[in-house]
Amino acid sequence: MRHREVQEQLRVVGISLSKNGGSLRVNYFGGGADTAHFTSDLEEALRIGLSINAKHLPKTWCSRR
Repeated sequence: MRHREVQEQLRVVGISLSKNGGSLRVNYFGGGADTAHFTSDLEEALRIGLSINAKHLPKTWCSRR
């Protein structure tokens, strides 16, 4: 998997993924520092992002393109 692919998958469900040096920041759109998660692994970032999605966002927010 590439960063851009994971970023697009998460964007569809309302989760942002950004790079900061060697670290990946995963958070829902509009989320602050208190809800951000950090990892260095893309697969883990995808897993975290989908988990955040299930916990914080209403089902109507999420849709597939």
